[in-house]
Amino acid sequence: MSGSFYSNSTFVAIVILAIVLLLIAALMVYVLRHITSILKDKSGAEVEPSFFERNIKPKMDSWNPTIVTLMVIGGLVLVLGIYGFDYGATEIGVQQGYSPDQPINFPHSKHAGAMGIDCQYCHTTAGKSKHASIPSANTCMNCHKGAQLRDNYGGKVSPELMKLYESVGFDPETSTYDPDAETYPIKWVRIHNLPDLAYFNHSQHVTVGNVECQTCHGPIEEMEKVEQFATLQMGWCVNCHRQRGIDVKNNKYYEDVHKEMKANKEHYVTVAQNGGLECSKCHY
Repeated sequence: MSGSFYSNSTFVAIVILAIVLLLIAALMVYVLRHITSILKDKSGAEVEPSFFERNIKPKMDSWNPTIVTLMVIGGLVLVLGIYGFDYGATEIGVQQGYSPDQPINFPHSKHAGAMGIDCQYCHTTAGKSKHASIPSANTCMNCHKGAQLRDNYGGKVSPELMKLYESVGFDPETSTYDPDAETYPIKWVRIHNLPDLAYFNHSQHVTVGNVECQTCHGPIEEMEKVEQFATLQMGWCVNCHRQRGIDVKNNKYYEDVHKEMKANKEHYVTVAQNGGLECSKCHY
C-alpha cells in the first residue's frame, strides 16, 4: 500500500484511540462518583463536592442523553466516512507490494543481478512495443539447455528447472527434445496491471525517454521474488512527467522536434512541457 494509506490509517487509529480514552475517562468518573456516594451514605458526613460535581455535573445533567448519543455516533460516522471515501477514491485497485507465487521460482536477483543479464534479453519487445512481453520457454532454454544447475542437488537437476524442461518436452539426461512429449505454456502470474482506461507504451519510455526499468519496477535486480514496486497511480505517473527532464542534446528523437526549444537555450525540458500531461497521452 502507499504512504497515503498508512497516514490515513494512523489518523483513524488516533481518533478511535482518543474516543476510547474519553469513554474510559467517563467510566472512571462515573465509578468515582458512585464510590463517593456510597461512602457519603455510610458515614453520614458531609463531603465537600468535587470540582466535577461543582462545575461539570450540573451541565451534564442538563444534556439530553439521546442527543449526546447521536452526536457521538454521528462523529464516528463522519470520521470513518471521510476515511472510507478517501481510501475508496485513492487506494482501491492499488497493488503496491503485490508479490504472487509463480509457477516457476524465477529469481531476478540471480539472472538480472548476479549474472548481469540485460532486461531486454528476456523482455525483448520492451524497447519496440507497447508491451514488454513475457519470454517464451525457448528463451530460457537458450541458457538452460546446458546450465542444468546440478551442483546444489546432488547431481540431479534443480526441481524448479525440471518444471521448465517438462513444459517444453526436454530430457536433461540425453539433452534432447522428445517429439512425443505433451508440451504446455508456463502460466506466469501477471503482477503489474494497469486499468483499461490507462494507456502505457513501454517503447515510448524505454527507447525514446531512456527510462530505466528500475524507475517503475524498482530494484528488480535485487528481487528474489518480484513484487510491484510503485503504486502505478495517476499521481505517481504525473509527478514523474513533471519532474523528469528530456535530454534534447543526446536524444536523436528530440533533436528535430525541439529545435525551437534549443534555440531558446532551454537545456532542461520536462515531459510535462512537451505535452506529457495532456489527457489524451494516457487516456484515449
